[in-house]
Amino acid sequence: MGRMHESPRLSRQVLVFAAVGVLNTAVDTGVFFALAALCHVASAVAQVVSYACGMVNSFAWNRGVTFRAGAFRWGEVARFALVNGVSLVASAVCMGLLSRAGWPLVAAKAVVTMGTWSLNFVGSKWWVWRHARGQSSGSVRSV
Repeated sequence: MGRMHESPRLSRQVLVFAAVGVLNTAVDTGVFFALAALCHVASAVAQVVSYACGMVNSFAWNRGVTFRAGAFRWGEVARFALVNGVSLVASAVCMGLLSRAGWPLVAAKAVVTMGTWSLNFVGSKWWVWRHARGQSSGSVRSV
């Protein structure tokens, strides 16, 4: 398909990915603040656990709704885990650094969340689910 058809598809995917991201963020943030604020778990550890909870939610919704992946492929699990693992490490490191720098917890969490959202969309669209229905065949190859 031509580039004209990619723009509406991309816009839909960005919007749905964002909506799924809101749900993921609610899961992630709820678990994070329960652990960090209520249970006094270190922010970097709380980030790892809460991010993992959001990640499971993200895989299910984005696979089925955002990218309409069709038949299950084990490779997408590995790619999803790698993209999200990179984001997880980056988010834990950033949370630790921003916390040590004296950033308020809410501000640090917001900045880290925006960065990981961007990284995850790019990785999900153009690597994890590049084979999915609705992906542009001209710019995407199956493995």
